[in-house]
Amino acid sequence: MSNAAVSTETQNVWNVRNLDECPEVTLEGFKMYRILDGAGFANMGCEYVVIEPYKVLEPHFHRKGHAVILVISGNGFVSVGDEKYPLKENTLINIPPGTEHGLEAGSESLVVYGFQSPAIIDDNDDADIFFSRDNRKGIVYR
Repeated sequence: MSNAAVSTETQNVWNVRNLDECPEVTLEGFKMYRILDGAGFANMGCEYVVIEPYKVLEPHFHRKGHAVILVISGNGFVSVGDEKYPLKENTLINIPPGTEHGLEAGSESLVVYGFQSPAIIDDNDDADIFFSRDNRKGIVYR
């Protein structure tokens, strides 16, 4: 192993931490944890999101962000464009930029990790999320 110095500009701020140590934000009434915050990933985002039973994250799209969503637990549905697909543990969803999509929890909480490139929430809490129904921009609260 090399003893070479690592620049503090590229060094991770943390190496190991628990989910409850991640910054918590709220987007459209949904609580999420910013997993990669402070980890040194300049062009990637990841959120841990719990959608309570029968709650719906309305159809929306991201202008820049390409997202991959991994269902950790629970059940529900994802709408992608005009199609609706069932969700269960270990389901992967690929959402290119500009693709309308929404999530709906079933009888159990739907727990997902959302990975994006670039991040859909930037360091200034500006969100790349636009809701189709009323053409509004999503707002992040800390």
